Amino acid sequence: MTTRIIRLTALLIALLTPLAPARAGWRGGIGVLGDSYSDEYQFYPPHRSTARNWVEILAATRGLNFGRFSTRSRGEPRNQGYEYNWARSDATTDDLIVTGQHTGLAAQVARGEVNLVVVFIGGNDFINAMKTPDPAAAFQQVGPRAEANLERAVATILKAHPDVKVVIITVPDIRDLPEFRVPLHAGRLPRAYADAATATIRRYNARIRALAASEPRVAVLDFDHVTRLSELIYPESVLVAGHPIVRSGASDDPHHLFLGDVRHLGSVGQGLLAALLDVTIDAKFAAGVPPLSEREVFEFAETHDRAATKFAVESAAGGSDSPDPSGVGRGAFPSMPRRSAVDP
Repeated sequence: MTTRIIRLTALLIALLTPLAPARAGWRGGIGVLGDSYSDEYQFYPPHRSTARNWVEILAATRGLNFGRFSTRSRGEPRNQGYEYNWARSDATTDDLIVTGQHTGLAAQVARGEVNLVVVFIGGNDFINAMKTPDPAAAFQQVGPRAEANLERAVATILKAHPDVKVVIITVPDIRDLPEFRVPLHAGRLPRAYADAATATIRRYNARIRALAASEPRVAVLDFDHVTRLSELIYPESVLVAGHPIVRSGASDDPHHLFLGDVRHLGSVGQGLLAALLDVTIDAKFAAGVPPLSEREVFEFAETHDRAATKFAVESAAGGSDSPDPSGVGRGAFPSMPRRSAVDP
């Protein structure tokens, strides 16, 4: 996931996407449907709280409007965080429907508060299936149901307003998560189960691509394609702004791609996802959001992780205040726009 891969992806998106009218920058709110990859990291210690995800990074570095920020829970499924972010940690596509992520966000779309929705969901469906007594059978049931749930959620959003735009992020193969990669390589996870997961996830992602191809208001951020390409070229570590980022091992250190919980991307990986989202919405919808450079991504991770470590130490000693909504502390990215509207 280095600059070369991001540039290649940007070129492919530009070539395959019809040109949108020029625009001076994205105006309006951005809503989110999803799971723990999009639910604000700062509220989930001990691992995720040491990093920040793509929502928090884009709010901090590009001033994108995800709604008012609150450290108080708004109730399920939004809880704490940004007003338009309905993503919920551990959510499956079933949970998305049952808890009303899609209907709650659709109401904000209908009121004109949100005009761009990002959907990144499905990973937990496949992870949970892998952990059943019979994964092969579970994948046969989970795949079609996840596709139906996704289509229902996207249709609900599109019906809420004729001008709303949607970006759907494809799901990377769970076999590449350290959670499964390590036991698979050690022979503790049967390869047949991993292959069943791969086949099911690829069908799910193919459905996402087909959905976008049939609806001009929907774009795809093909994170699955990017991660597969990156895994092929850089199986052990990737270079980001000239710094090696370890893929094969998990740690909360920012020089590792995955956090110590062996499932979630750290700030560098999430920052690169944020950069890809910038490219996607600009190519499809002429968002006019300046792309994140590798240097910005790496420096954000370095700056934030030092602040997070200091905060954790001070908290243990009874000091410090609540986490800063930007996730980086005062003084970071001084030239970047930053949202100031924060609920008490």
